[in-house]
Amino acid sequence: MKGKIRQVLGAMTPFPYNIRADATANEAALTMRELDIRHLPVVEGQTIVGLLSRRELDVVGLLGGLMDQVRVGELCTKDPYVVDVSARLDDVVEEMSRRKIGSALVLQNGKLAGILTTTDVCRILAETLRMNASLPPDGDEAA
Repeated sequence: MKGKIRQVLGAMTPFPYNIRADATANEAALTMRELDIRHLPVVEGQTIVGLLSRRELDVVGLLGGLMDQVRVGELCTKDPYVVDVSARLDDVVEEMSRRKIGSALVLQNGKLAGILTTTDVCRILAETLRMNASLPPDGDEAA
């Protein structure tokens, strides 16, 4: 029996986190460390202007001494992949793969509702594989 394909809403990580475009790279790094996250939407007011990843901060860190000088709005990826919570998960994951990106920002009623990352996709894949194989959650198979 075939099941219904999930929407992004059922797979994303919901969060209220974002950072202002005029914040410093250092502020972003501290925020990511405190929240234990690797991506931060960059906003000007209520408008999403980009997406900052840990990788971009690492590059600035390698340059030395610039973390308090570089603004997040200058550093972030502009025009990030944005989807609605009702988007089909398979379509979003396929597009992420096609673009070779690790995340999609998720909106609900035009407002930031969460993020779908490769970590979320891996979690869903593991659940699906277990369900299809009828294995217990810890992966132990009966001998």
